[in-house]
Amino acid sequence: MESLCYNRFTFVVMSARDPLSILFGSAARVKLLRFFLFNPSKEFAFDDVSRRAKLVRRTARTEIDALEKAGVIKQKTVYIELPTEKKKIKAVGYTLNKNFPELQALQTFLFETAPIDGKNLIKHLRQAGALDFVGISGVFVRDFERRLDVLLAMNKFSQSKVEKAIRSLEAEIGVEVRFAAMSSEDLFYRVGMYDKLTRDFFDYSHQVLVDKIGIKDEVMSSSYRM
Repeated sequence: MESLCYNRFTFVVMSARDPLSILFGSAARVKLLRFFLFNPSKEFAFDDVSRRAKLVRRTARTEIDALEKAGVIKQKTVYIELPTEKKKIKAVGYTLNKNFPELQALQTFLFETAPIDGKNLIKHLRQAGALDFVGISGVFVRDFERRLDVLLAMNKFSQSKVEKAIRSLEAEIGVEVRFAAMSSEDLFYRVGMYDKLTRDFFDYSHQVLVDKIGIKDEVMSSSYRM
C-alpha cells in the first residue's frame, strides 16, 4: 500500500514539472507560442509582444509568464528607443529558448495546425484587388529565419488595401506576416536589376502561387542566374 501511494505521489510531481502540461490552455497562449516559434532569432520587449500578437497587456503578461515557466521562452535584455528621446534604454525582453527539448516537435505541430497555407493567403489578398504575382517564403515554407514571407505584385496597387488584407490574415493565424508589395512594373524592374530583395527571395526556398506576368521566366533566365 505504501508503494502504491509513493508511485501515485511521484506521478503527480512529475506531471506538475512537465512543461508540456502547462503549454496549452487558451487561444492567447497558442498565439504567443506561434509568435515566438516562428520568430526564433528575434528578441522582443513586452510591449512589442503584446502589440504584435494583438493581446491586451494583462493577458499577454499571464501567458508570457506561463511560457517562461515552461521553458519555451526566456528573458533577454533588449534596448528600446523612447518616442520622445534619441536614446535607448534597457528593458526586459523575451526570446525563444532554442534549447527547449521539444522545440522541433512543437514547431511542427503548431505549423500544421495553423491555417498558414497559400490557399488561405490568396483568399485574403484578393480583398486588395487583382493579383499579378504572389510568391511565398519564410513562415509559409517553414523557413523561419527568412526576412520575407510574401512577395506580391499588382497592376493597380494600393498599399493600404494590401496591409489591411495582411493584417486580417495575421489576426486569423496568430503570426506576423512579413511582406513586400509593389506594382507589377516595379517587380519586373527589380528582377531585371538583380535587386537584393528579389534575389534574397528567389535564391532561397520559395513557392510561386500566382504568376500572370511571367516573373518566373524572367527569374529563370540565364542573365538573372548569373
